Amino acid sequence: MLDAVLLERQGAVTATVVTSMFLEAGRHHAKNYGMPEIPLIGIEHPIANVGPDVLRKKTEAIFPEVLEALLRGAAGPEPPA
Repeated sequence: MLDAVLLERQGAVTATVVTSMFLEAGRHHAKNYGMPEIPLIGIEHPIANVGPDVLRKKTEAIFPEVLEALLRGAAGPEPPA
């Protein structure tokens, strides 16, 4: 999370992917680093020691969310009203 926060603060667009087991911890860290709105996407746990077909299926399931987070960030912040 810290890497994503530091990159975002430098203007880079990020989408952090963590397994579902660590999603709550990731949100907690993002909040503590002062960036609770940072894109954080959960992928079904586990991803270690699964075959490539299982990993591909899990990855394909979250791909739209990752793409949306990256494209939303690429547009930049909303202008003030």
